[in-house]
Amino acid sequence: MRVKNKAGIENQCAVAVHLRQTMPVNAATKFAIRTVLREAINKSNKDYKGNDNRKNCRHISIAATQQLLKEPGAALVSDHAIPVGVSLKAFEKLEELTVETVKELVAKYAIMVLITPAEDARLRAADLVKTMPKDWQDGHDLLARYLHVGIEVKPNPAFTDTGEGSN
Repeated sequence: MRVKNKAGIENQCAVAVHLRQTMPVNAATKFAIRTVLREAINKSNKDYKGNDNRKNCRHISIAATQQLLKEPGAALVSDHAIPVGVSLKAFEKLEELTVETVKELVAKYAIMVLITPAEDARLRAADLVKTMPKDWQDGHDLLARYLHVGIEVKPNPAFTDTGEGSN
């Protein structure tokens, strides 16, 4: 039975809490937690249809905007502003482990940015695909990776905050 995203997010957060509280810490457990957290983050927009859904991206780069003006069907990259691995580390550090605290973490990190393949390559060249910049200490500037490599982003006019998910 398919559930609405809000209930699905809550269920996935509950699974992550259960796994951390009851299972040994090992690669399999970490993989399972990463999987449910990724899905919870992705489902934070009710229109989520996979990482290629442009409406799921809260922000868009200036270059991606220009590319879409030239070529409406351009191949672009939907990127997690905060890499899922960083979210997983934040989950592992949660002192108060409840479904609510995990939902708050998911809501904070559920930011997607639509970028060009060339911009994605810049993130890769800077070794910022799975990490945040080394000087990112406060955890507040969720767009720090893009700023670090000179990618300008703005709110995505195609994004609609539905209020159903955590976004």
